[in-house]
Amino acid sequence: MTITENIIEKVRLSNNIESVLREYLPDLKKVGRNWKSRCPFHYEKTPSFVVSSEKGIFKCFGCNTAGDVFKFLMLVENISWIEAVKKLAERASIEIPKINQDTVKTSEKVRLFNILEDSAEFYHKHLLESTIAKKARDYLEKRGINIESVNKFKIGFAPKRELLQFALKKNYAVNELSKAGLVKEMKDGSFFEYMSERIVFPIFDVQGRVVAFGGRIIEEGDLKYLNTPESLVYSKSLNLFGLFQTLSELRKERKIIVLEGYMDVVILQQFGVTGAVAILGTAFSKNHAKLISRYSDVVTLLFDSDVAGENATQRAIEILANESGVECTISSLPKNKDADEYINQYGKKRFLKLLEESSRSNMDFMIDRVYGNLVSNGKGSCPEIKAKAVDVLLEFVATCSNFIVQREWIKNVAQCINVDEHAVWEEFKKKTDLKYKTYLRNTDVATQNIAVSNKIVAMSLEENLLSFVLNNRNYIEKIDSVFFKSLRCRKTFDLVALGLSDVEVLNKLSKADESWFLELVLNEVEYGNVEEAFNIIVRDIELSKLKENRNKLEKEIILMCDGKILRDEKIFEEYKKLTAFLKGSGK
Repeated sequence: MTITENIIEKVRLSNNIESVLREYLPDLKKVGRNWKSRCPFHYEKTPSFVVSSEKGIFKCFGCNTAGDVFKFLMLVENISWIEAVKKLAERASIEIPKINQDTVKTSEKVRLFNILEDSAEFYHKHLLESTIAKKARDYLEKRGINIESVNKFKIGFAPKRELLQFALKKNYAVNELSKAGLVKEMKDGSFFEYMSERIVFPIFDVQGRVVAFGGRIIEEGDLKYLNTPESLVYSKSLNLFGLFQTLSELRKERKIIVLEGYMDVVILQQFGVTGAVAILGTAFSKNHAKLISRYSDVVTLLFDSDVAGENATQRAIEILANESGVECTISSLPKNKDADEYINQYGKKRFLKLLEESSRSNMDFMIDRVYGNLVSNGKGSCPEIKAKAVDVLLEFVATCSNFIVQREWIKNVAQCINVDEHAVWEEFKKKTDLKYKTYLRNTDVATQNIAVSNKIVAMSLEENLLSFVLNNRNYIEKIDSVFFKSLRCRKTFDLVALGLSDVEVLNKLSKADESWFLELVLNEVEYGNVEEAFNIIVRDIELSKLKENRNKLEKEIILMCDGKILRDEKIFEEYKKLTAFLKGSGK
């Protein structure tokens, strides 16, 4: 279904975000210019969920969930974007007219979302109704997937080379299908359809929009699974299969199980296992860790027990170690058993019991992986082997950003490998920054500095300026994009300078920049003298540029003095003038 941007904006403006959110958040209270409450998406005692009626946006500074009124409704009711728009239109008594796609001017992203949504419907309808999809239906039934799960995940089947004709009849162009990652032009001029003759698993983003597809062949053979490529609307590292379908449960449980296969996720969620998700044919990344930490406090990794699976697990726990607040455990299944097979055979209760009984902390996993094999081979008592094992394990300890966790891990390493804890600490000192040394010398002093009740976000000078103009729009004309060296600051400023509202800017940013932007927008700094504050920020940016230029000249002068490049008196003169000016400015 296509909805014009004018209708979308009308629906947004007719639904005051504070009014809508009060229906779900009875404790929402006015604090200064904004509203605050406890976050509905994670447990917290102190309110960190901020709503700006003026700007039409919300952000939780605890779990980083953020967005506009449509996004809130999608998350709180676990519905798609289009369903959220419809619901808010109904709330405001706005009729959404049926519109011919040809008459609508849409952005490239919206156009791609429409193509992907229509393609998902095409595949899904074929699975349910087409005679040629009987083998696919039989296969899914054999794997234990019921009709409720088929509909929940919108599973489909792609008939051989039929999507292209369907899309052309819907007035989509071939190049648009290619941009959406659905087809690829071959050297002979024909088109390869990625999902052709495969069972199709649509991949949804957290807003409930179809962004890509994964396909499985019915018979055994090469390329058992094939994913559509990355596109303007899809990045493998920014999405997790099954996350959208389990969002409502995650708000209560805040536990995620990371698996490797689509079937595992579908079956586990079918059995009522909360938080079952899968990575999408790529290595676990920092973006995956950020996404997981946003929706959960505990993550269980359940990868294959082979060498590749153990390597993937190690990579994942090293990345997750940097996500403070996320508890990571590793569980395992019997060899040659997939998660969906196990739960189908033994049921949910036994599956959860297996997860619990086989559960290991990430540090225990690393010790088993690095040192366990040596012990089983009778080499664990050799001092040189112990030293090597400690060295590798301390590399992992250093990836963790939490001092208390580091301390417990080091104790664990010393006990398991049977070496002196003080000696392990001494080795760790060599591997860490100077910023950790105070902690290592004096635990009591460090402990006093560990507890930080609120996250403090340090903004750069450019971010300060951008935050200022976002909250004082009448100052936008006094600067231009040359003030910003940062690419994302410049890009955001250009959007603001075009006159776009905060919500419109938010909808044009990447997912990675959404939370960053909202922190700037909701920055509640109150200036005694707004004009003076603006002038100080601008002055500091200009001075920082001059200082940077002086440092650059200084490097050239050093090379000249060393005789490595020809002497240039103009550079010496410019350096003197800059130095004198900066000295006079107090810099």
